[in-house]
Amino acid sequence: MTINEADTTRNKLIMAGVSVFAKKGYKDATVREICRQAESANINSINYYFGSKELLYREILELIFSEYDRYKPDAATNKTPEQKLKAFITSFCIMLYKGDAFESDLTTIFVSEMTKPSPFLAELVDKYNRPRVEKHLGMIRNILGKEASDGMVRDCLVSVSGQLLYYSFAWPVFSRLFPEYSTGAAYEKWADHVYTFSMGGIKALKQQLTGKKGEAS
Repeated sequence: MTINEADTTRNKLIMAGVSVFAKKGYKDATVREICRQAESANINSINYYFGSKELLYREILELIFSEYDRYKPDAATNKTPEQKLKAFITSFCIMLYKGDAFESDLTTIFVSEMTKPSPFLAELVDKYNRPRVEKHLGMIRNILGKEASDGMVRDCLVSVSGQLLYYSFAWPVFSRLFPEYSTGAAYEKWADHVYTFSMGGIKALKQQLTGKKGEAS
């Protein structure tokens, strides 16, 4: 995940906010500490540029939730559903794992937001996640076939997404079990593995549906 690093007071405040929110959490982060880290002597600068500490935090969340769109995995409309699934998986792995980005302060804030949601979460989910999920559900349904239930389609998407997010949430444990492993260096292999593993599961479910359909006829 990236932040515009232009040398302006506003961007310095965003970068300082990311660092302080990641270390202290939203509740314990203070305006004074953020301004000090941004090298801004005026503690009113956050109110001037963002309106409040709360709205600075919301702006950072907006950066996190909008990051996936930079990779434009759905840009090519002539892809097969399988190719779209591969593009979705690859884009997600690049975003989270290239250069060990999942260990960044932005990812720390995202994980914290998942465990202790802020008042902004519902709005951001509706703005960013819901449209993407609708596209991804359609993609999975096109692979499974029209016989698949809504629940089966949903569970397949959740299974794929769970693999993609695993390291972000479980790295403190995983890195101690397998200290030689680096996702930053292996994100392309991880994307290939998730795609192959996911397609295997989806095809198995599709065969079950085909078998049941044959039995019914």
